Amino acid sequence: MTGKLDQISGEVKEKAGEVLDDSKLKAEGVVQQGVGKTKEVAADAKEKAENFAGEAKEKAAHFAGEAKEKAENFASEAKEKAAHFAGEAKEKVENFAGEAKEKAAHLAGEAKEKVAHLAEEAKEKAESLINDIKSKF
Repeated sequence: MTGKLDQISGEVKEKAGEVLDDSKLKAEGVVQQGVGKTKEVAADAKEKAENFAGEAKEKAAHFAGEAKEKAENFASEAKEKAAHFAGEAKEKVENFAGEAKEKAAHLAGEAKEKVAHLAEEAKEKAESLINDIKSKF
């Protein structure tokens, strides 16, 4: 039986018990009304719980979708920034390497000039020593 039907049947029994002066029938009617009301309240609570669960499920799905979208956006931005920083780092390394190559070439040129100058000085001193030795003999 449904809750309403139990309540109506309970009322009929209660009234019949009053009319017939049957306290047992009257008590059964009151109890049956209580059972009917309990069934009605339970059905209402079940419906509200199902509605709440459905709404909660929808909200959870919505929040999960938003979280997924935000995570994907964050990952995409992080990837873009990492690529940008990697590009900047590569450019700086290439610039540094170019500058280092230029400085090395410049220093090598200076060293070559100094070696040539020292060699010339050594040659001149050697010739001078040879001439001194020749003049003494």
